[in-house]
Parts: sequence; structure tokens; C-alpha cells
Amino acid sequence: MAFLSDATFTRSVAPPSDRLVGLQMLRGIAAMLVLIGHVLAEAQHYFGRDMPLMGLPWSRGVDIFFVISGFVVVLSARRYAGRPGAFLKRRALRVVPLYWLFTSLMVAVLLLAPGAAKDTALEPGQIVASYLFVPFERHDGRIAPVLSLGWTLNYEMWFYALLAMALCLKRPITAVAAVLVTLVAVGVALRPTGAVGVTWTNPLVLEFLMGAVLARIYETHGRRDDARLGIGLLLAGLALLVTLDGLDLPRAVAAGVPAAVIVAAATLYWPQGIAPGQRLGDASYALYLSHRFALRPLTLLLVPLLPATPLAIALFCAVAMGSALAVAFAVHAGIEAPLLARLAARRAEGRTA
Repeated sequence: MAFLSDATFTRSVAPPSDRLVGLQMLRGIAAMLVLIGHVLAEAQHYFGRDMPLMGLPWSRGVDIFFVISGFVVVLSARRYAGRPGAFLKRRALRVVPLYWLFTSLMVAVLLLAPGAAKDTALEPGQIVASYLFVPFERHDGRIAPVLSLGWTLNYEMWFYALLAMALCLKRPITAVAAVLVTLVAVGVALRPTGAVGVTWTNPLVLEFLMGAVLARIYETHGRRDDARLGIGLLLAGLALLVTLDGLDLPRAVAAGVPAAVIVAAATLYWPQGIAPGQRLGDASYALYLSHRFALRPLTLLLVPLLPATPLAIALFCAVAMGSALAVAFAVHAGIEAPLLARLAARRAEGRTA
């Protein structure tokens, strides 16, 4: 695993990844892919009509998020060498508050209006596991937290925990790579059945390593503005995502490899002067967690009033996506951004003290 060498782990690194406008743009694209897929699925289910674009791999926006996460977290972790607690605290403050907020909102919905929650039942064990980021097998056999979108957060926190434990080692990234590859091999060989075993040995975790490899390339070779190459790689990655989706391949290959190409375009070659969708990128986490709460009420209110005609379905999809975006921007501006700013101010005060 020479490509993950940690020889320069404690040195000063390239500029923080949140300054990469291509990466921020990509966060917005990934969140929009998930949103579009869920809106189309909702329309198809309740209107009983086949949606023409449902065959596209919208859910693969999640795989792009995983590769982005591997890239960003590996870069940021280098500032916490020998300080696993500080690293975990930093990641938890970024991820946990908003997730717990929407998990609590989902629990409230299940308690007060259980009929309004689609395919979700009130299971106490699942609720506890959700707050602790422990994989849980639901009544229907699906491994997901009470806020089903949070299944991705279980993978994220598992990756953070492994990296934190490795930060006291000389070569933490290599150690994490070795552990994840070994676990995936064990999963392929033994086929575990428990929720934790299935999750922690899933080949999807290799997508974080793809992001780690890109972070290593970014550190050692830097980036260069090349609009033609950046846009070309982005389009090639999206085309590959669609092409491989129809083949009988593991998701880590069919979606992970194209996602890595897409993230490479955004991090290694995307020109800093081309910066569309920055606000959407800022609100991407809020959009991911909140869009079900915007979509579900609209489904309950609008579907009974609309005929199952192409025009009515298109209207529903447009209103649903517009509402989800409006809610996400409001959540980001009114809750997420102020909370993160307050936490950053407290950290600054602590450093000054």
C-alpha cells in the first residue's frame, strides 16, 4: 500500500479542502442526485406511473459523498496526529448535532403521527442504536436507523472511529487501509449476518479509501487549474456511473470507481474560477437530512388532489424539489451555520485561553 504512505503525515499540508470550489460544487451535485431519485421514486409509487428517468443511478450520489468524505477527513486528520480525542470531537461536532435533531424529529413523528411515516415503525432498540450510530436490523430486514437516510452516517462514524484509533500510530492511514481491506475480505469469505458485521465488512467502506488515495495525490502533487480536463473527467465519471450501473458488479466498483473519477475532477483539476453551486454545496448536508421532511407532507397533501397525468406529475416533482431546497437552505442558514459558527467561536476562545 505504498500509495498510502504516511511519511509526511505530520508535515504542513495543502490548503484545506473546503477552499476547493470544485469539491463544494460536487457536494451540491451529490445531494441533488439523492433528492431527485427520492422525488421520482415517491411520484412513481403514489401516482402509479413509470417515471422515465427512474432507471438512472440517482442514489449513487451517496457514493460520491463517501469518496469526498475520505478525501476531506484524511486531509483534516493530519492536523490531529496523536490526538484522537480532538479529531473525534471535531468530526462529531460537524456531523452529530444536525443528525440528532432530525432523528429526534423522526421519533416525534413516529410517536405523534405514525401513519405519516412511510415504511418506518417505532422500535425502541432502533432508536437507541440510531443515536449511537450502531447498525440495527429493522422489522423489515433492512439495516437502517430510525431516520433511514442515516445509514450512511453509520459508515461515516465507523470510518472516523477507525481513523481516530490509528492517529497514535506512525502510519495511521496505512493502518486504516489495512483494517478495512482485511474486514472486507473477511466479509466476502464468511458472509456475516448480523447488522454490525454486515455493515463493517461491506465493500462500500473501500470508497473512503478511494478518497484517501486522492487526498494523498493532492498532498504530494497539488492541483492545477485545467477546465478542459476537469470538466472532461467530471462528464466521463458521470457517464461511467450510468454505464456500470447496469452491470452485475459490486457497488464499490460500479459506483465507487466512477465516484472516484468524479471527485478527482473536482479536487485535482477543477479551476478555482469556475464556482457554481457553492450555496448548494454549503447546504448539502442539511438537504440530505431534511428533504424527506419536506417531501412527505407534500406527498400526503398534493397526491390526492392531482390527477395521474404527466403534467400533474411534473408539477408535483417540481414543487417537491423546490420545497426541499427551500427547507434545506432555511435549515442551513437558521440552524446549521449558526451552530457551527458558535462552536468555532468556542474553540477559538479555548485556544486563546
